[in-house]
Amino acid sequence: MPDGVSVEECEALKDWRASKFFSEPERAALAYVDAMIARPEVPDDVFNAMRRHYNEREVVELTVLVGTYLMHNRVFTALRVDVEPK
Repeated sequence: MPDGVSVEECEALKDWRASKFFSEPERAALAYVDAMIARPEVPDDVFNAMRRHYNEREVVELTVLVGTYLMHNRVFTALRVDVEPK
């Protein structure tokens, strides 16, 4: 269980809304990430939920982390780079 996350919890991320594993702050972060993936603008209610549970630095850090992963995905897709070759 590296970093305190079990395999079962990792699997639960596929349907985190229906899962019993995640706390209210974790659910706010997961909703925020989902919103960032879905569209450029995060809805106010999702952003406000993040701010209730996390300070400004934590929100910025998560935002930059997610943005970096999204950027990598776009770049690798455009360049047709297979990051998991067979």
